[in-house]
Order: sequence, then structure tokens, then C-alpha cells
Amino acid sequence: MTRFDVVIPTFNAPAARLAAAVASARACDGVSRVIAIDDGSEPVALVEDECELIRQRNAGPSAARNRGIEASDAPWIVFLDDDDALIPPGVNAMIAIAERLGAIAGVAARFERRGEVVRRKDVPEEWAGTLLPHWSDVLRPIAIFGASGLLVSRRAIEGGIRFDVDLHIGEDREFLARVGQLGPIAVSDEPALTVSLRDEGNLSSAAQLARRIRDHVVIAGRFSEGECVAHLRQATMWLVNAAAKAGVDDASWRALMGLMGARRWRVPLKARVRRMFRGAR
Repeated sequence: MTRFDVVIPTFNAPAARLAAAVASARACDGVSRVIAIDDGSEPVALVEDECELIRQRNAGPSAARNRGIEASDAPWIVFLDDDDALIPPGVNAMIAIAERLGAIAGVAARFERRGEVVRRKDVPEEWAGTLLPHWSDVLRPIAIFGASGLLVSRRAIEGGIRFDVDLHIGEDREFLARVGQLGPIAVSDEPALTVSLRDEGNLSSAAQLARRIRDHVVIAGRFSEGECVAHLRQATMWLVNAAAKAGVDDASWRALMGLMGARRWRVPLKARVRRMFRGAR
């Protein structure tokens, strides 16, 4: 059985929620260590003896994941958010596919839970049980490329790949894109985790969109060639429409318009009209 560590960044999580995430990790066959990184919680995160707890000053989830990477010594790492839960058979299936195909990382189908409603998020049928066609596909707006549930090999870690602590939104895709440039990414169609969707901190709110736009513009500048362009254009168009509807601040809107202009992408008329009449809120 292949050994792997689970890294869980946590910040001010209720004890029961964190304990559930840890228990789901401990239930996986082959798990070596469950490492929780407490990112400056007040009070300090409470976990059972089944988990190793490392405390750091608040620096964000990317810094916490990087701290977990440094602490891990297993051939594989699985990242898990503190409000999500791993599905043991799915995790083992993802690792098995990654090893069989010689992949450097792996992603898998998942379930999304909002309250009592649970929906399955499958991988594209043509990707199931194979390698991702191209590393730039991680920039496509598909749910499976989030950090929670992501599998990364020791080979990627030794290649120096770490999460960018200056990115708060989209840092997971940026990380995985750099991993994918080192080696192939395996895709498993067996769900490996359940993701909890909560209303607080909604990424579509005007406040969150401002940060999301800023980070998106940075990421778009890093991956500006070849097959990345179509995926980034799709994500940018979504942000333009969302920003016009939510009424983001003028600086964020100008940043988006600057990106659109630099790439010679046409701004949708509906978004222009909405911005004209609603302006910044």
C-alpha cells in the first residue's frame, strides 16, 4: 500500500468540523500522517491525538499548505480543507491511477454539499482514468482543480513547487499549472472527497471579487501563451460579467478592462451597459 500524508490548513474552524476532516483522513488506507497547520487560530485549533498539529502565525492557506509540504516526508501528499471530507476508496483510486500512469499529481471527481443538498461533480468523460491532455487544462473553470482533494507527488515537491503566498484566490490552479509543467496529471472518475459549500465569504460578492480580479490578472500574466489563452478568456469573461453585476470598485474594473484590452478580447455589451448604469458600489 502506497504511503501518503494528508495536509489540512485550518483557521478558526469549529472543533467538530476540524475533527471530522481529520477523521476522514485517518480512515484512508495507506495514510501515514495527518498534518494540520493551524494558521494563527484564536483560540488554538483543537484536534485529537490522531493528528499532528503545527501552529504558525496567520499567513493564509497557501503558507499553511507550504508548511505542511515541508513537514511531510511521504511519497504523496493529499491536501484537504478543514470543512471537507475525504472518501477513502476514491483517494486510493486516485493514487493508484497516478502511479499506474506515471503521473506527478492527480485530481478526482467529487461531491459538493450545500446544506442538505449533495451534488456529484464528475470529471469530463474523455479524461476519466487518463492523463490530463495538457497542463493548461487546469485553468479551465472546472471544480475538480481546487486545492482540497489535490494529490501531489514527492517528485513535484522536490522540484521546488510551492503555493504562491501572495495569491489568495486561484492559487490552487496556479500551483497545479506549475506542477503540470513538470509532469503529467492523472484524472480519476471515482469521487475522492466531499466539498462543503458555505454562503459566507461568497466569491461572487463585490468585496471578494476585487481580490479575485487582482489575483486573476496576475495569473493571466503568467500563463499568456498557447493553449492557456482560451481557458483564461473564458474565466475572464465570467469575471467581467460578475464584476459588472456586483458593482466592483473602479480600480478592479479598470484592471479587468486592461486585461481585456491587452488580449484584444471584446467586452460583452451587456456588461458594459450594466457597468454604465450601476457603476461601483
